[in-house]
Amino acid sequence: MLLAEADERIRQGLTAQLAKYQVSVVHCPDGAVALLEAGLRHPDVLLVSAELPVLDGATVLRLVRRRMSVPVVLGVGPDDADQVGPALAAGASACVARPYRPREVAQLLSLADRGHRGWEQPLVCGPLTLDPSTYEVRMHGIPTARLPLREFQLLHLLMRHAEKVITRDRIRSELWGDGARRSNTITVHIRRLRERLGDDPHHPEIIQTVRGVGYRLVPPQK
Repeated sequence: MLLAEADERIRQGLTAQLAKYQVSVVHCPDGAVALLEAGLRHPDVLLVSAELPVLDGATVLRLVRRRMSVPVVLGVGPDDADQVGPALAAGASACVARPYRPREVAQLLSLADRGHRGWEQPLVCGPLTLDPSTYEVRMHGIPTARLPLREFQLLHLLMRHAEKVITRDRIRSELWGDGARRSNTITVHIRRLRERLGDDPHHPEIIQTVRGVGYRLVPPQK
């Protein structure tokens, strides 16, 4: 894997953690070096921070896409949410929250390296649709407000397994890696998703709570 990241501590820390998942890493401190190394090394996957010196992550993504088909995962921080949609539309295989959680990164890198089969196709649950290529969610054909990355990932997970119960432990593992930082983190994200989908917060019909277990997405009525 090629890692483009300006913060040396993050580079070193993530490299040490990813070694546990048998992922070897080549470091690049800025976007220009990342382009050069990508052309020379032809890595299996690129992980590129949205904020980079010389050339930012979005520019690196566009230029890499012109020259090769290597999967590119964009690392986005709390202030980079507006870059997620354009990055996915420009050909990013996926986006991952930064600061990085090693387990989450390893899972996404593996997914991207397999051709991001889990993210490439739109999902349809009745009148609810989610399109990873454009980072859009629509209800009855009308776009919802742009979802933050973590809410988008959570909805994607629930829609992939529509009608099935997804446990809180699985949500925590797949979306937060080492665990949600606060005990109510998942609850808060579910509540926000319900609001965006127009689901009744007191008697939800789309994202249903299975008490003591987790959540189930039921396709809304047409």
